Amino acid sequence: MRQIKSVLDFFVFSNIYVALPVSALAWSTFLLFGSKVNFDIVIFIYCSTLFIYNVHRIVGLHKIETQFLSPRHTWALKNKGILYLGMFLAAAGSLFLLNRLEITFLYVLLPSGIIAFGYSVPIIKRNGKYWRLRDLPFAKVFLISLTVSYVTVYLPLYEYAIIDWSNLTILGFFCTRFLFILAITIPFDIRDIDFDAPSSLNTLPLLFGVEKARKLSIIFLSLFAGLVLFLFQSSTFSTLALLLSALFTAWIVSYAKKESGEYYYSLLVEGTMIIQFGLVWLVS
Repeated sequence: MRQIKSVLDFFVFSNIYVALPVSALAWSTFLLFGSKVNFDIVIFIYCSTLFIYNVHRIVGLHKIETQFLSPRHTWALKNKGILYLGMFLAAAGSLFLLNRLEITFLYVLLPSGIIAFGYSVPIIKRNGKYWRLRDLPFAKVFLISLTVSYVTVYLPLYEYAIIDWSNLTILGFFCTRFLFILAITIPFDIRDIDFDAPSSLNTLPLLFGVEKARKLSIIFLSLFAGLVLFLFQSSTFSTLALLLSALFTAWIVSYAKKESGEYYYSLLVEGTMIIQFGLVWLVS
């Protein structure tokens, strides 16, 4: 049992697994739009996500006081070498794949790259000190939702996006993705409520309380479902797959509380993106 836990800790806390759901959502975008899957883009999104996650973990470790160290932080402190190695390999993979993609892909990538960099690295001067974008009040969940939605929608569809950014079909789908990601990001603020409370980092659970924050997640999933019914009314199976993923996700987030373990958040909540991909893949 201890060996199984060690293996799970490695895959989860090194972010090897955690980067997978984001690339899975990008893959599902190709499937939902009936496009040929460009695996260079899917793998690039995996590598770049792994790179950003590891940068964020390494940069953020020194900001955490000892009493707030979680198992993932303790693991990271003991295994910084693994995080640095993963970061290096992910960066190398990203650069290799970026070289295989067209220059227009780089133009579409740039906005998300800037936000992702600013999310993990202090770039904004406020009250005499430098802040990360995630440290701004109420910004964290919306920045994550915006960036992940952009990366998993506009990067797979960059050939269309570069022609017409106002394409209503793509924009509507982006909104559904944003609502879904927002719904599964709020539980992570519930997890971090004790860590966030002493700081100036206001979050939805701190403002409304844990119970109302959970209800907000369900509301966002309901809005996601309503928009899916509108956008995919001509595609019964895709609609069914997305609605089932929303139901499963609502069930998962309804159990979110600050005492929930690391595996609940990293495997189950993050895993809702993989479930959505799996359902879409089954009907495609």
